[in-house]
Amino acid sequence: MLDALVVGAGPTGLTMASELARRGLRCRLVEQLEKPSPLSRALVVQARTLELFDDFGIADAAVARGRRTESFHVIGAGGVHARIPMQSFAWLETRFPYMLMLPQDATEELLTGHLGTFGVTVERGVALEDYRQEASGVEATLKHADGRVERVSARWLLGCDGARSRVRKVAGIPFEGETYDDACVLADVRVDGTMEAGAVCIMPGMHGVVAAFPMPGERRFRLICIMPRDALPPGDDMAPLTLEEFQGLLDRMAPVPLRASEPRWLSRYRLHRRGVPQYRQGRVFLAGDAAHIHSPAGGQGMNTGIQDAYNLAWKLALVTRGHAPESLLDTYEQERHPVGQKLLEGTDRLFGLMARGGLASRMLRAYVVPRVARGLFGSNLAQRQMARFVSQLAIHYPDSPLSTERLWGEEVGGVRMDEGPAPGDRVPELPVKGEGVTRLHEVLRGPQHTLLLFTGLAPEAGVRSGLVALARRLEAAYGPLLKARVVVAGEGMPAAFVLADEEGTVHRRFGAGAECFYLVRPDGYVGHRERPIDPKRLEAELARRLGIPRADDAKRVAG
Repeated sequence: MLDALVVGAGPTGLTMASELARRGLRCRLVEQLEKPSPLSRALVVQARTLELFDDFGIADAAVARGRRTESFHVIGAGGVHARIPMQSFAWLETRFPYMLMLPQDATEELLTGHLGTFGVTVERGVALEDYRQEASGVEATLKHADGRVERVSARWLLGCDGARSRVRKVAGIPFEGETYDDACVLADVRVDGTMEAGAVCIMPGMHGVVAAFPMPGERRFRLICIMPRDALPPGDDMAPLTLEEFQGLLDRMAPVPLRASEPRWLSRYRLHRRGVPQYRQGRVFLAGDAAHIHSPAGGQGMNTGIQDAYNLAWKLALVTRGHAPESLLDTYEQERHPVGQKLLEGTDRLFGLMARGGLASRMLRAYVVPRVARGLFGSNLAQRQMARFVSQLAIHYPDSPLSTERLWGEEVGGVRMDEGPAPGDRVPELPVKGEGVTRLHEVLRGPQHTLLLFTGLAPEAGVRSGLVALARRLEAAYGPLLKARVVVAGEGMPAAFVLADEEGTVHRRFGAGAECFYLVRPDGYVGHRERPIDPKRLEAELARRLGIPRADDAKRVAG
């Protein structure tokens, strides 16, 4: 029996299979399409997704192949032009303070290569026909392109098969929501005109909105035209879109002259806003577009699916290996369903601001917004709010049963622990010196939980050596399930099990004036924090999350 059958080899499915495989689970990844799609499709890779790619070891390759966004432009009627530079969001505490434009086919190529390092390949031309759940697993019926039918047993079935999910349909889970009235067309083309390279442009007009997103390549852009359906030229709206027809729409809708050529993709489509009421049904899970679809405003969809997979895979591995109770899997829906709902609401609001409404709304966007855009969107506050949403770095799980803390004693050193990363918060990227690492996220890399033991800003004699001994013992007991490091304030040189925090920057950011610890989940979020460090209580917390250490834990090789 397989540990997991993953259906759908888009970015969500590729991430799911990779994360399961690097934790040693036996899985298969099947995809109905016989060949990878050459179309660009999803374009925006957000900062949080790049942090995940950094964990996978593919972030640098992604950045090298993509294009960073540099500015945001609003161009209105008569060519009125507002340019808003996109600030370098250093305050986001990430290595990737920008949006990266990278076509989905390139993203999938990188993720497929990453999956291959674990000895797993995409099985193409294989469709899920049906399945039934049993007490110990799922029996699935697969149909191959040559007509051969195969029955497969797996402990878990992961539906990463998109908006038309077969997994969701067989489960009978409703996909509730609406289809927007607006008509949309898109083109990946070369654009000659006044648009700045690396710029995101919104061009509202009386006939609708034209949006332009920079792509890798000279003067390459993704152009999207959104208009009321009654504004479409007469004809079959299901017929293939031609470059001539698209150029006619540009001539009618864009407030400045734009000439499109060298098309790589032309398409008509409708926008939907839909989500499922549940992400799990027994041994079946949904992730990505199988669970939520929405307008492309904000570039959120693919990124959210990748993070769905990143959230679920480590939990499935702990449960399958017997280190955690099956109730851990309930936290997937508890954590990710609210994220999906906020995503639907947030992208709906953005889409409404961009394109919805009648004649009065279109006049406001065309004539007024470009004149006030710099004031509206150029302020530090507005850019912070927008960046927190689109980057997905502000996603957190404060209400999750996995987010706990136990704080005793007085604050010292002029810092407060309750002002550090709270349980359920993403761990920020910070400089720190360790053996072979210079950044905190490098310390977190890998499939394990990470225990950060802080000495406090002014540690007493013997604290460092005692915590190093504790870290060494716990890591030996839990093997690949746990990485333990001691963060030492005022120390300039790293050593075994030691992270040097020479200026105390990490201590202050974590509110660690006194001796304390943070336990970080495999997906980079704070699971538990506690002050002071009591070894018995710490071991009890580890046992609650990772089980009682077993002899084979120390022997098993980490993925």
